[in-house]
Amino acid sequence: MNDARIDARKDGRVTAPIEIELEAPARVLGKPVRHQSLWILLRLWLAAQAGEGWVRETQLREQFASARNLRMVISRAYGDFARWGLRVGWGKDRTRDPELLPLAGRNRGPYWLVDGEAPRLRILLHGEPAGADAVAAWLGKPVQQASATAVARASRASPAYWHAWAGARRDMLDGRLILDRERGALAGYRRAQTLAPDPWLQALSLLQQAMVWRRAGNADAARAVLAELDKHWHDEQAPEHAWLGAMAAIVQAWCAYAGRDPLGAKQILRQATEDPRWVGLFQYHPRVRSEHANLQALIHRALALDESVDLLERTAAARTALDHYRLALALANEAEMFDAAASTASNLGWSLWLFERCGLDVPKDDGHPLAWIALAAWLNERHGLGVGFWNTIYLLRMVRANGPDAVHPRLDAFQRWPVISPASFRELTAPIVLSTDWPDWRALAVALLADVDAGRVQVDALQRANLLYEVAWYEAHAGDAQRSTDALARLRRRLRELTPSDRLFFREAIRKLPEG
Repeated sequence: MNDARIDARKDGRVTAPIEIELEAPARVLGKPVRHQSLWILLRLWLAAQAGEGWVRETQLREQFASARNLRMVISRAYGDFARWGLRVGWGKDRTRDPELLPLAGRNRGPYWLVDGEAPRLRILLHGEPAGADAVAAWLGKPVQQASATAVARASRASPAYWHAWAGARRDMLDGRLILDRERGALAGYRRAQTLAPDPWLQALSLLQQAMVWRRAGNADAARAVLAELDKHWHDEQAPEHAWLGAMAAIVQAWCAYAGRDPLGAKQILRQATEDPRWVGLFQYHPRVRSEHANLQALIHRALALDESVDLLERTAAARTALDHYRLALALANEAEMFDAAASTASNLGWSLWLFERCGLDVPKDDGHPLAWIALAAWLNERHGLGVGFWNTIYLLRMVRANGPDAVHPRLDAFQRWPVISPASFRELTAPIVLSTDWPDWRALAVALLADVDAGRVQVDALQRANLLYEVAWYEAHAGDAQRSTDALARLRRRLRELTPSDRLFFREAIRKLPEG
């Protein structure tokens, strides 16, 4: 080998160009090669050139549909890669050395060339250098036409599709998530999926279904939809719509967070932000950036509220969470996603209040944390949104400063507990003015429960439990022991629907109320 064609890596490995001749019979380093191994290698090379980064197992399964054993095809290919001196990894963690990756997960993919390997491939056709077009032709992959095809297909969407889509979006904004087979956001997005004329519009409908399940608090259902999305959609089908993949990764991370696994959620987000297909999206796409920042805030808030963690680390996490919330709020308003803006403002106010109660040293706003709650309520009013349930729960809890900590306090002492009045609330949150003027917070809690019981407002198990507790608290504070007891009885019957940690929370909260 000519010394000029040899390169020494920093890690001590000596590498050399690998010559590939596409002219039949195809050869690697001058020797005949298995077609399947070369196809996989060239597809990996093309993915590296296009910035896709990796090849998925489903893509190999589609290409080698007639193969009896895809696992054997992959195993032989990796054997050939090793003989050629190529380092090819698998899995979503591209920071790990291939030598340290577990073989048990190799058949699931995705597959990728280690950094620095793609430039080593010297691809020839009839002895002359060949580029991406020649490789794509050899692979039978018309990559240059993907974008134009996507645009052409998108133009064929029918009025019925957009009618179903727009109706589902309106239902989602109004909080009508899952009603029945014909009504509600989930039904509308499913109907749009059946009417979609092309893969990316179908994928868009699937992604929104996952978002509906996410908002409904059902992580398992969201994961099931994401699995279906992964079967039918790959970003390389239409790179201009790769944000679908990035958003799917964010929803997957939310599922981990909802399952009380913030570290798992953080890992999913880290891998997504480092994925070559999505790097630009996490830097410039308003919706992707806003959703990413919002979830990062939730993850850091969980760390800040973990009393087992060092105080300095908790304080740093709290400050980071607030920074992420402020970024998410700015991005949501910039993109005119006012439902996301309202949700973020609500979480920002709630987090500020929680951090202050925990004694964490975070920067103070000019006003009270309740001003953010008022802003969220105003955004919901102003833009006709029906997605402010959690904001109302936060309001009810913040104005009563969570209530006394004594176990089963005396009723007269409990009733003397100070609560910020609606009039004082309006003074604290000026100049934001809400159209609804509640005479007291008890009336607000009772009215919201009536809407939930009548089906006018949809809630999940945790939301219902929180509302029942607020009703019980305010009824007791107003001196109506029987109504408070009734609400607590309903709450106790519903505890089995909650996670163990949430059940523990409410059992402890119930002990903070006067005994009936």
